[in-house]
Amino acid sequence: MLRIVTALLLTLGLATTACAEEQHSRFALDTHYKILDVQGTVDDPSKVEVREFFSYGCPHCYSLEPAVDNWLKEKPEFINYVRTPVLFLRNAEPMARAYYVEEALGKVDEIHAPLFDAIHKHREPLFSEPALANFFRKYGVEPEQFSKLYSSFGVSTKIRQADALSRDYKIPGVPNFVVNGKYLVLRQNLKNNDELFQVIEYLANKEKTDG
Repeated sequence: MLRIVTALLLTLGLATTACAEEQHSRFALDTHYKILDVQGTVDDPSKVEVREFFSYGCPHCYSLEPAVDNWLKEKPEFINYVRTPVLFLRNAEPMARAYYVEEALGKVDEIHAPLFDAIHKHREPLFSEPALANFFRKYGVEPEQFSKLYSSFGVSTKIRQADALSRDYKIPGVPNFVVNGKYLVLRQNLKNNDELFQVIEYLANKEKTDG
């Protein structure tokens, strides 16, 4: 009996190792991800950071959002998820500022998805400060409060930092993901959204283990 149990445990151990090795060999450097030329710091060094570069005006970001939401419900606890709006698209800055206003107000969970819906589902032209201020009013934010935050030093600083980060990382488009300020996921070489999050978790686990 002891021999059978030992054999079963050995088989299980070998299967686990084989599975890990298969996952390791499945994702390759410069095919599924690349090491950034300029590597950055992370917001919370106690965790592995996954940073999404996005724009509210990007239809691909909007299409990916449900998959992101589902993954966020199941992601490992050691992952810190951060969103960074880009400024290199047309009309991007007003919407990037709007995101940081959400952050300043602690209303990202409340406004983020509806703002995406308003632009892409309802075709609302929310590409200016007045239009965005009017939209935020639906969520209890008066235009005066919105405008004050929109042009504030804090939001302007975050805008500059976001723009510098996307330039340093050479973000080619959106949506794109950087893991721990070190790896850029090469989305163009991935089959689907499931594989995207598998690569993200593979790199996050790699950083956790290496760190």
